[in-house]
Amino acid sequence: MYEPGDLKVFNPNKEISKEITLEILIRHRDALKQARTGELVGITIENIKDNDRKMNQARALNLVIASQREMVTVSRPIIYFGSLQKWKKKWKKDEDMEANPFEDDSNDYNKLIEWKEFLKSCEQEIIIADKTKSFADDFIVKKMDNNSGEEKYELTNNFYEMLEDLESSYEQIYLLMLTNKIVSAGIEEDEETTYKEKEEEFINRIITA
Repeated sequence: MYEPGDLKVFNPNKEISKEITLEILIRHRDALKQARTGELVGITIENIKDNDRKMNQARALNLVIASQREMVTVSRPIIYFGSLQKWKKKWKKDEDMEANPFEDDSNDYNKLIEWKEFLKSCEQEIIIADKTKSFADDFIVKKMDNNSGEEKYELTNNFYEMLEDLESSYEQIYLLMLTNKIVSAGIEEDEETTYKEKEEEFINRIITA
């Protein structure tokens, strides 16, 4: 039993993975599915009109970016600590540290920050596209259907290019989390299992790792 004054020891990697990271990864999965298909959680694709589906896809870019930024945020302290320790071990003398500053070192933390800056640039692209009158930087455009006379939404090449870039950034951010033991390898998400089942599976894998 825990008594006042006792040291309560725990593994911060496991705590973050159990309490925070799983939720973020599931949110990212749902956002990515929305970006690919336009489907919303709890609403089947058959019940979504074509224009609404494409609007959902366009809006999902921001959700994907937000989820990945959360992945970066929860990972930063652990990856910073690990990268800093490796840097100090590599350059033990003060003069060596001055000649090879941490900020210029090729380490996981600096790579993570580069991905953070990439995500910020994606956010800016979306903001600029919303503000400008030009259609050239838009991610979704409205066109008139010559046959029906109705307005139809179309996703642009900008949308598909950013989605592909975000899939790549997720892969690299997840890899940094994996190599720094923030997430555990080999977790498969079954679309038929519930959130609770996923959480229990995730926790069991981490505890027994």
